[in-house]
Amino acid sequence: MSQLTPLGGLPYPQPADAANIPLHVQSLAEAVDGRTVLRFSDAASRDAKVVAPVAGMLAWLSTPKQYTYYTGTLWAQLAPGPLHKAGTTTGTTTSTAYVETLTGATADTVTFTAPPSGAVLIAVGARANSSAASATYVSANVKNGTTTVLAAADSRAAIVTGTSAFSASTQFQVTGLTANTVYTVTLAFKSAATTSTATFTNRFVTVTYV
Repeated sequence: MSQLTPLGGLPYPQPADAANIPLHVQSLAEAVDGRTVLRFSDAASRDAKVVAPVAGMLAWLSTPKQYTYYTGTLWAQLAPGPLHKAGTTTGTTTSTAYVETLTGATADTVTFTAPPSGAVLIAVGARANSSAASATYVSANVKNGTTTVLAAADSRAAIVTGTSAFSASTQFQVTGLTANTVYTVTLAFKSAATTSTATFTNRFVTVTYV
């Protein structure tokens, strides 16, 4: 009767076992198979092939070139790094409600997949100034598709007041996200008054997994 290695639980034959080399090799190969880094074209191929994943399994996905691991309840990205988007063109707005598009600049958006914790840390910032002695605001909208999960707000905004340009940033944690669900974070801007032009440059948004 085959014995198992003490750490990995891999089978190996005993002297009293039947001399069936192919069977013993097959048993070892099948035991090792799920402990290596598995390789698939994408998540759908992985899920179709690995119908009963075990916690700790590793799988490489050619699309989107990503390592994933099984937590015991779901597949998650292995050691994801921060995601960052910067915009260096100058954009303006006179809107007193948050807008994602500035005159003269395109929207600044980061797309991320929520981690098993369902939480991320978002940092936003810009170099900004106003045409008058009023404030400029840069915050962010968090969306799942077209649904806004967390709207831009003054309490989560980097604020610059006055006509001189200064760099400002802030960060805030977002929790309660659904693991393995894709979200977007898009910078949003506003001016304190419609009579004042808010100008933004060197804008950025960074998403860090927590």
